[in-house]
Amino acid sequence: MVDRSERIAVFLDRLQSAAPTASHDEAFELLRSTLTAVEDEFSGVPENPESYLDDGRLYPPQEDSRRKVPGRPDLIRYRSRGHNTWIGTNGAILIKELSGNGADARCCLDKPGKDGRTVRLE
Repeated sequence: MVDRSERIAVFLDRLQSAAPTASHDEAFELLRSTLTAVEDEFSGVPENPESYLDDGRLYPPQEDSRRKVPGRPDLIRYRSRGHNTWIGTNGAILIKELSGNGADARCCLDKPGKDGRTVRLE
């Protein structure tokens, strides 16, 4: 079993290295398949989404964590325990850690879509 921080690093590296995607659905599937593969390979924990809170395995965003971004029909935000993931209609992916002290959240991944554009929150 590889520790959580190392698995996250492998996931982010594989995600960044993957071919860019052209749509929200392709990007969402890339996130899902990449994280599932990393966890299958390195976590030592069988996949069981019902135990996501305490089994130690990392799980991809779920549809029930999907949020609209006000004024941004080109973006969907997925809220997870320690981070937010934004996916653009062009396939761009932005992942930021949540900040507990009001400071700017740390960017973990800023992957452009197939068209070369990244997610811009401003």
